[in-house]
Amino acid sequence: MPAKGVDDARPIAVTDAAADVYSDSQYLANNPDWHLADTAWKAREIANILERNKVVWRDAVEVGCGSGGIVGKLAARYPGRPIHGYDISDDAAKLWPMQEASGAIFHHEDFLATKSVHDLVMLIDVFEHVEDYMGFLRALRPHGRYHVFHIPLDLHVQGLVRRAYMHARQKVGHLHYFTRESALATLEDTGYTVVDWHFTDVAGEANVSTRALRTKLLNPVRKLIGSVAPGAGALLLGGFSLMVLCRPRDDAPAPTSRPT
Repeated sequence: MPAKGVDDARPIAVTDAAADVYSDSQYLANNPDWHLADTAWKAREIANILERNKVVWRDAVEVGCGSGGIVGKLAARYPGRPIHGYDISDDAAKLWPMQEASGAIFHHEDFLATKSVHDLVMLIDVFEHVEDYMGFLRALRPHGRYHVFHIPLDLHVQGLVRRAYMHARQKVGHLHYFTRESALATLEDTGYTVVDWHFTDVAGEANVSTRALRTKLLNPVRKLIGSVAPGAGALLLGGFSLMVLCRPRDDAPAPTSRPT
């Protein structure tokens, strides 16, 4: 049975030009493996935050699952629990057969157009790509008992000096940029209660073999600072993201429309 708020949203067609990146093969051209190489450590970090907080869940969905690697790895880790992946991209869907052996379930459609409600809803590096990201988060809220978000922290001193945020915009389609504080505030402002969070060492984990020489040289310094003061490392040098576990807030108003 749909949760309160799922039936209240009025569909609005997504027509913004930013969405075309995922339907016209432009994103695939910029990211040929659709970040498949990064899915193992991301799945591990998701499992860490769920198990640390003893979250009880029977089924899960990843919205904007891309290559499907995270869904596949979680399905293999938690056999017997239905784990679904949703994505609207034709290019992403072509990669899903590689995950079939895991038992993952894939849907080539817009998750927000469904009435489904799950114990766990995951958005892993997704809402920074969405034009109306706050409307999107509000619309997503009633679809899950728990939500896990992985949020890139693109705003940091080194990145501002090097204008790295423009690289994030042009190569991977980030439209919005966050610090730890603004990311957590965004979730609170859109009706979520933050249960737990931790930094993830993206620069040290993400497809290390293809990282720029500058990143490889900075990684020992980043790791040293991160082991003592990860907040300072994220703000000064970057290379970190935020893994966040949330619950929908009971007093949050139901969404009134689908985001554009």
